[in-house]
Formats: sequence, C-alpha cells, structure tokens
Amino acid sequence: MLKKTTLFLSLSFFCFLGGYAQDLSSFENRRQWLLKGLDGTELSTGGTTKGKHVLPKAIARLYNNPNDPEALDYIANILHQPTQNMFDFPGVALALGKYRDLFSPAQIATLKKDLERLAKSDKKDGEGFLGHGTENHATMMWTSAYLFAQYFPDAQWVNGMTSAELMADMKERLRKTFKNVYTKGYTEYLSTTYEVVMNFPVAILYEFAEDPETKAIAEAFLLYKWSLQSTNHFEGLTMAPYSRMNTQEDYLPTDSYVSATLYQNWLYWGWGPHTQSVKLEHFEQYPETSYTIYVALSNVFPDPIFFRLGGSQSEPSTMRSSASTFGHFAGERARPHMMMRNVYRDKLFAIGTGNFRWYPGGDYADHDTNGFNIVWHSTDRFNYINCYHPYWNSDGDVENRAPDIWNHGSISPFQQTAHYQSTVITLFNIPEKDPWVNTPSKDKWLWRDAHADNLLKRGMLRYPKSVDEKQETKGWIFLREGDVFIGIKPLKPYYIQTDLKGPSVDGFNIVKSDAAKTGFIFELGSAEESGSFKNFQKKLTSKKISVDWEEMTVAYKNLTDHNIRIKFNPGLAVDADGLARSVPTVWVNGKEDIPYSEWPMIKSPHIDMDNSLLKIDGEKSTIRVDWNGDLPKITRKDS
Repeated sequence: MLKKTTLFLSLSFFCFLGGYAQDLSSFENRRQWLLKGLDGTELSTGGTTKGKHVLPKAIARLYNNPNDPEALDYIANILHQPTQNMFDFPGVALALGKYRDLFSPAQIATLKKDLERLAKSDKKDGEGFLGHGTENHATMMWTSAYLFAQYFPDAQWVNGMTSAELMADMKERLRKTFKNVYTKGYTEYLSTTYEVVMNFPVAILYEFAEDPETKAIAEAFLLYKWSLQSTNHFEGLTMAPYSRMNTQEDYLPTDSYVSATLYQNWLYWGWGPHTQSVKLEHFEQYPETSYTIYVALSNVFPDPIFFRLGGSQSEPSTMRSSASTFGHFAGERARPHMMMRNVYRDKLFAIGTGNFRWYPGGDYADHDTNGFNIVWHSTDRFNYINCYHPYWNSDGDVENRAPDIWNHGSISPFQQTAHYQSTVITLFNIPEKDPWVNTPSKDKWLWRDAHADNLLKRGMLRYPKSVDEKQETKGWIFLREGDVFIGIKPLKPYYIQTDLKGPSVDGFNIVKSDAAKTGFIFELGSAEESGSFKNFQKKLTSKKISVDWEEMTVAYKNLTDHNIRIKFNPGLAVDADGLARSVPTVWVNGKEDIPYSEWPMIKSPHIDMDNSLLKIDGEKSTIRVDWNGDLPKITRKDS
C-alpha cells in the first residue's frame, strides 16, 4: 500500500503566520504551507470562473474550512460553466471522494445530473469524460470516469451504460494502457508541462477506488512514474531528454506561463538553494501551478526511497531509460525505443542527453522535445545549458518558430550524441535539403518550409550570462559557477552572440557553429576533483581530439582518461516499425555500446525496469512490480 500522509500543522507554519521566515525544508512543511496559504483564496477572475486552474483552490478552501459555502457552491456548479473542460473531472472526483458529506443533497444532485450528460467522448454542449486525446487527457478522463461510476451506482449515463459497465470499461482502458506502458514506456515522458497532469488523477484514483485490482493498476503506474521523476531530478529541474517542453524551466519566472512539473518537483523534492524562492503569489499568478495543489491535496505520495533519490545527490550515478512513440492505449502504434536517454548525476551537477529514432511519417509533438541539458548547483535564475540544431524552428516566418526560440524544446534528426559520465560529444550532419517535405503533416511542415531546399546549417548552444566566470583559450570555452567547472570545445569555428533579445534568449549567451558538419565536446568537473579552475582548463587544453569529417567520427580521451569514440550514422534508413535508425555508434574504452533495441526501460543504481518488471531497492525496503500477467503483482519487503 502506498504511504499516506497525516495532516498536521507544523511549527514552522505557525512561525510563518507570526511573521517569521517559513521553513520549506521538508515535503510536509511545503505541503502545509501551500494548502494553508490558500485559505480564502479568490475563486473567480473578473466574474468569470476558470475551473481548469481555480477548481483546486476551491478544494483547498474546503481543506481549511469544511463549511465554506462559496467553495461548495463553486464546485457543485463547475460542470455547467462556460469554461468547463476535461481538467475539471479529477477535481470533481477528488472533491466527492474527500468531502461528499459536506455538499447538500441539491448540490450532489446538480453534480450527478451534469456528470450523467458528460458520459460521452465529444465536446458538444460540454466536454465529455470518455474521449482519449493525448496521454494526459486519457488519464484525467478515465480515472475520473471510473470514480464517478463508483460514486453514483444508480446514475443514468447518457452513453447508455450502467455504472457497473462504465467502471468495467474504464478499468479495462486503464489496465490495457498502463500494462503497455510497462512494456515500452510512453510519449509524454517526463514532460515539464504534462508529467504532473498525468500523475495526480491516478493518485486520486488510487486514493478513492474501492476495487483492489483497480487500486493495484493505479499503484503500479505511480511507482513507475515516481521512479522516473526521482531519478531524473536535479534541484527542481527535469533532466533531458523529455517530451512536450512548452516553456523553459525558470526559478524566478517573469512570464505567466511556467513549467507545471517544476512546481510538483518543488513540492516533492525541493529546488535546492531555490526552495525558498516559491511564493504563494505564484499559485495565484501562474495558472500551471494549479496542478501542484491537487498533488498537495492528495493523501497519496511517494515512498521514502523516492524522496531520497529525488533529493540531493550524495554520490555520482548513471541512469539509462527509453520511451516510445505515441499510440492510443500505448498499443501497437506506440513503437518502443524511440527515445534513448543517458543521465549522469553528480553532487554539484547533472547531464541529460539522448538519441532518437526519427519518426518521419507521423510525429507526436517531436518539435517540443528537449533533447539536451547540463545543469548545476546555483542560486541564479538559470543554471543550465541547452544544445541543438534548429530543424523544426528553422523557418522564422511562423511566430515562435524562429531559430533562436529556446523556450520550447527542439530535436533534430541531424544531431547525434555520445555521453559517458561527465563527458558529452554531440555531432551535427545537416543535409542540403529536407528529406521529409510535407511530413508528418503539411501544417507542421510549414514551420520549416522556407528552408526546405536549404536547411539551416548550424549547431548551437546557450549558457546563462550569470555564470561566475567565463574564459576562452586554445579553442575551448570555459565556464565556472561556484565549484562547478564546464569546458566546451567547438569542433568547428564558432561565434558567441551576447546581445540577442527575446523571452528565450534573455539571460543567455548563444554559441553558434555555422557548418553542415560540426559539433561540440562538453566536459564537466569540480573544484574537489580538479583543484583550481585554472588547473581544469590546463588539463582539457592538453587533451588530444581526433576528428574525421568524411567518416563523421570523433575520438577523445576525457578528463578521467576514458576513451570515447562516436560515429555519426546518417539514419535515413527506416526500420520495419517505421522509425529511422538515426542513432550513432558509440565506443567507450574500445567497447561498443549496446544497440538501441536493447536499451532498458530504466537502469540505475537503485531502480531497474525491463520486461514488465520494476525493481526498486532502498536502504530499508524493496518494492517489486511484475506486470507480465493481466494485472500487476506488487510486493513490498522491509529489511
């Protein structure tokens, strides 16, 4: 059984109320501070209800005052407001599960009547809860639909089903989808926008479902998701690569659109030195923070091992994982091994890189995948480097699709990467013409059609202006932030732009290498390992680098004397599953890396997952999920 929290007011909260600085050092302190801070929060804006983002605040008001008439009325009437949408359903399911006895019979009747007419898949006269859409849409709708049928066994659903039939249908949809996820992963993988949106509805289902099999289905999914989130986290940030990046992560946001999962990371694991940066105003000003309120309201939260893994890193660790393409129910159309990830986490920094089997015939928001980041311990607003070729963003005639749009993700079929521990080699091999004109769709091809016959020949990266120190010597760019040292070696001539203006370049300098064949080497170290920043530079500038642009190979002996070699493979050939073989061949110390077909679902020091078996090993407990049968078998042991 998942761990459940005991609700209490911490001493630190009372200190905050008394005018002292709040203590946000623990999950429970952050949780209580957030929920108590929402007591009496406004439930409308300019007279217009906005259920997608205000509904969780109404439930938080009930948490503080169970007899709050305005909150009860708001929730009871949310499903027939003009702004009603799928995001309302988990909130209504949560409110009925937690506070049903507080609503009047008339209010319950109103909710029931609205729900009966919304048991449909279309959006006519209100958005129904039986559709599919993207993966986060499906989890929101189906988990809620199951609970609605459980709450109202005698309901007259507009689709003609009985409540028992509706529960059985939703249970099977969830079982089939989550079982397939255990086999091959899923597309909305660690999304800084949608990861939290996929999780909280399943936690609500687990908390309130009465059927043990349904609870096991939800629990297995949550254990997988917490495994991913905790091992791919560094001081609040999600390690790349991940899909569906709709905006950049920002500790001190100035825009109304923020990364939703960033705030769930704050609630669970903290933001390192920026943990105290979160203000209650963020939950009023930034709509995407609303999903974190649902997480705080739930009594279901990760096991202790996940808090240890998601917290500060005590020793270096390497993790690999993979994700699939999109497919309804994560079924046959969801091809495995589309995204192969490498993540290295050290005490003061982390690196996330990936290689992708390109899907030329039918992408799923490929343009919004963030394929590369290097992050480090810092009190600055930005503490990361991104690197890519602007394939999707090469047009410039389409708003927000110019080459220097960095606050959305971007991957390219013409970038391939070798990554071993604290060293990365990334190569670009950009053809003259776009080989996939009009695919995956004419609409998305318009983003890059202006350069279809002359693709932009460029590899580029961005780093924050706020780094403590920057030097250029012997063809290397060196950055220092505190005790973190970063060396960047452009493999072709480069230039640095320091005066670009715009939401995605403000606060950053941009390094560009304009060549069809180019690349960069990244090497990270620390004062503990290298002594001085000067000594770090001296070691790297003495390293020999072998480059063959005809063969597209690079060989390099890194700072710790490991030999790394990469060969760029053009990748235009397409396998039987429709995915291109656009991944490099990599050797470390003369040994060829495993092929993409053998890439694990998760492989890390404490968590392993493959062949539908998830193994989680903590210091004092172990968790196993075996989903080779129809239903997951979950076992827990304490040592």
